[in-house]
Amino acid sequence: MRTQPYPSDITDEQWALIEPHIPVYPGGRPRTTDLRDVVDAIFYILRTGCQWRYLPKDFPPKSTVWRYFAEWRHNGTLDTIHDLLRRKVRSAEKPYQPRTTASVDSQSVDTTSGGEQRGRDNAKNVDGRKRHIVVDSMGLLLAVLVTAADVDDAKAAAELFGRLEGQPMGKVVRMYGDNKYHNFVLYQWVEDNARWELVIVRRPEGTEGWVRLPIRWTVERTFAWLGRCRRLSLDREKSVLSSEAFVKLAMIHLMLNRLEPKGTDAEFQYRTAV
Repeated sequence: MRTQPYPSDITDEQWALIEPHIPVYPGGRPRTTDLRDVVDAIFYILRTGCQWRYLPKDFPPKSTVWRYFAEWRHNGTLDTIHDLLRRKVRSAEKPYQPRTTASVDSQSVDTTSGGEQRGRDNAKNVDGRKRHIVVDSMGLLLAVLVTAADVDDAKAAAELFGRLEGQPMGKVVRMYGDNKYHNFVLYQWVEDNARWELVIVRRPEGTEGWVRLPIRWTVERTFAWLGRCRRLSLDREKSVLSSEAFVKLAMIHLMLNRLEPKGTDAEFQYRTAV
């Protein structure tokens, strides 16, 4: 029995959006675990970054929560819920406006000890993994791929773009990327396999430091959204499958709060200095 609510918990309205899409298997013993508590526990880990064994005792046992997390990342449940919520957010905020553009980028993050696919990104001085994402014009996730940090962006892009199959890309005509994707092999892959054009957005000549590039800010904002989740401040997962699952969970949590805001978080304000 839950003894107290946490800020990461979902509301009744949010639970109603995802409950019908969590698989229920007939037969066997009656389930004794409340699946909403399992979902709340996963979001607690996502937002706080705590280790599985430090999960508060009023949640189901960590082994139970992990078992459901592992099942949902393998059987497509997270993908189904994510894509459903993305469609609802898009319909609510931009009705009758199909996607015509998308953006691609990567983010290198340090990893904790152990795990598969680790490398060094010398340009970013990072030992760990790299998150490659494609987002639409609203910054909503279309595809994610996690690799070792030393994997070239243009090389990973072909596999990342391959994951767009089945996604709502029918009206997309341009994919925006930065200079990392200026690669003739990638251009050929796009020409052979995609119906959209890869457009490289370059920095203005002579500029130094950070520069806001047109259109490209949408994908940078998505990385900022992911940064709200402490579980994603580093790559803490042993497998890249779990890394990708937590990126999708971060977007699921964000979209739930956009569709059904809680209205409980007070607006931040600076106090007047005295």
